[in-house]
Amino acid sequence: MISVDPEQIEELRRQLLVSKDASELDTKSEYEAFRIMFSGEAIIGYTSGKIVSNGPHSTAAVQNAIIGMTPSTTESIVIGSDEAGKGEWLGPLTVAAVALTPKQTGMMRALGVMDSKSMSVSRITELSKTVRRYALKVESLLISPDKFNTQIEEFRKEGKNLNDMLAWAHTKVISDIYEVIRTQDEPIKIVVDQFARVKTEARLRTKIDLRKVELVQRPKAEDEIAVAAASIIAREARESWIDWACEKFGFDLRELSVNEAFEHVKNHSFAKTSYLNSEVKRKS
Repeated sequence: MISVDPEQIEELRRQLLVSKDASELDTKSEYEAFRIMFSGEAIIGYTSGKIVSNGPHSTAAVQNAIIGMTPSTTESIVIGSDEAGKGEWLGPLTVAAVALTPKQTGMMRALGVMDSKSMSVSRITELSKTVRRYALKVESLLISPDKFNTQIEEFRKEGKNLNDMLAWAHTKVISDIYEVIRTQDEPIKIVVDQFARVKTEARLRTKIDLRKVELVQRPKAEDEIAVAAASIIAREARESWIDWACEKFGFDLRELSVNEAFEHVKNHSFAKTSYLNSEVKRKS
C-alpha cells in the first residue's frame, strides 16, 4: 500500500491516465477518488490518499507517477525525527532522524514509506533497508533498558522527566545529521513530532543556529515522509534489539506477562522498570 497527500490524488489520477495502458473505470463508493485499469491490473485511489494496486505493473505505474509528481527545485531538504518504545515497558527507547531531498521524498513515498504504526515487523524491516539505501543521511540512537533506567533516575533527581530525555535524544540525532548536510545549497527544514515544544526547541538551540533553518513541531508529523522514515528506522532498531534480547535470555520476551516480567530477577536488563512498576500497580 502507498499513501499520498489527499490533495495530490487528482494529479496522480491524471499522471496515470497519460499511459496508453491505462483506462478509467467507474468508482464503486464515495470513498474512492478514482479506479483505473492498468495492463489488466486495478489501481484504486481513495479520498484519504491511500492507493491500492493489485499487481506488479500497476504498482510500478503508481510509483513512477508519484516520483514524476515530485518537485525537483525550490523545496527544502527535510530532517525528520521520531522515536519508538517511549510508552512500552519492554525493550529500549530508540530515536532516529532521516534527511531527505525533495526527490528522495517522492521516491520514499512511491516505495511505500509511511507512518510505521500500522505496519508489520517484516514490512518495517524491509522498508528500513530502503530508507538507509536512498536517504540523504540517517542517524539513530538506542537507549537500552539498563541505560534508560539509570538515565531516567538521573533526570528525575535534577527535576526533569521523560520529555527532557526525549528532547536530548532528538537533538542528538538531528544535530548529527545537520552537521553533515548543512553545507548543502538547499534550505533545511526540521520536522519533529511534537511532545514538548519549549524543551525541544531549547535543546536544539544549543546545537543548531535555528535562524538558519525552519523548525516545525506538530502533532501527527508522521505524514511528513522524513518523519515517517525516521519512525521506521526507530521501530526497526527497537524490534531488532528485542530479537537479540530474546536470544540472549533464551525465551520470547514478547510473551511475558507484566507480572512475569516484574518477578524476573534480571528485568532491568530488558524492561524499563519504572514503566513496569507502574503497570503492575495499575493492574493490582
